[in-house]
Amino acid sequence: MREKTKLQAILECKCPRCRRGDLMGKGKIFPKPHFSCPVCGVRYEKEPDFFQGAMYVSYAISVAIFVTFGFGAYFVFNDPPTYVYWLTIITATIVLAPLNWRLSKSLFIHVFGGFSYEPNILQEKN
Repeated sequence: MREKTKLQAILECKCPRCRRGDLMGKGKIFPKPHFSCPVCGVRYEKEPDFFQGAMYVSYAISVAIFVTFGFGAYFVFNDPPTYVYWLTIITATIVLAPLNWRLSKSLFIHVFGGFSYEPNILQEKN
């Protein structure tokens, strides 16, 4: 099995320590993050409400969505009326909200969680 890169682990919402376990539950639009990794057992929340900091990452992703779809509307619709910008940006933000939810939490824990990648952690555990 090939090891995942950090970027792959962030995009696939995998554990920052083993890069195999899931950060969140499956099947829901806005799943809650797991308390700990189901594979290596590392505890994700270093302090109460640790994932609250992900709202700043979510804000940055939202700004990127606004700018991207704003410029997209400008170039695709050849400088349309203001309501077209509003509709385009609001629709894109709502449609991409579940992705923003998962990605902001994953990016936050990988960058600010203080975890280091330990590829042999599963072998040591057994």
